Amino acid sequence: MSLDRRYVVTPVHKAMQLLDALVASKGAMTLSDLAACTALPKTTAFRYLYTLRASGFVTYDERSERYLIGSRVKLGPSLPTEAERIRKAAHPALRRLQRQFNETVNLAIRDGSDIVYIDMVGSTRLQHTEAMIGKRDPLYSTALGKAILQTLGASDLERMVPRQMRARTPNTITNRDRFLDDIARSAQRQYALDLEENEMGARCVAAAICPPGSGNAIAAISISGPSQLMPMETLDRMGRTLARAVSALDIGTPLQ
Repeated sequence: MSLDRRYVVTPVHKAMQLLDALVASKGAMTLSDLAACTALPKTTAFRYLYTLRASGFVTYDERSERYLIGSRVKLGPSLPTEAERIRKAAHPALRRLQRQFNETVNLAIRDGSDIVYIDMVGSTRLQHTEAMIGKRDPLYSTALGKAILQTLGASDLERMVPRQMRARTPNTITNRDRFLDDIARSAQRQYALDLEENEMGARCVAAAICPPGSGNAIAAISISGPSQLMPMETLDRMGRTLARAVSALDIGTPLQ
């Protein structure tokens, strides 16, 4: 079930993104780095970080002028080595795409029949869409999932696409033949679309990341935004840019 964004308190949400960035960094970060990776103005990032410091969720080293995770944050297991390697390699591309389009840019990997968000750079627009790192969504209802599916061979695709697909929104493609046709179109143009299929009011375009010498994707990058700001011509332009960006990524050979 999608969350109703009317009830999301934006400053709290942004503060959590700063915490996400610190956790993902596994070390200390400067104010400039934190502002850049969350697409926040430095003055805004400073105020959120100052509040997090006052609450014990963030600490500040005055000598190095860097922020660290505070004692009140209990860290869970870190990303698997392979996911962390992909995140580090792809993050500069996420930041470039966010600067180019000023919409939210996401990175996700496949885990079974779901995609899992492992990195995100948010839009600076007042009106925008965002997922949280660690959130899971079905492959079939997301552009990220479709982008990964469109790289699979026929037998793997037959196995991965469920016989029954539950509607997440009125626009979710639940007819299997129609869905496979959509995957075929995605493969032909090298990017996939989510037209309010996972969440009403949000559109998304994604392209798959494939390791060298392999046709099967290990991850995908997407650009998402409010539907009224993402007409088809914009989605197509973003999709072509995404396809070029992922093809230029140096992800390296998957770990054995």
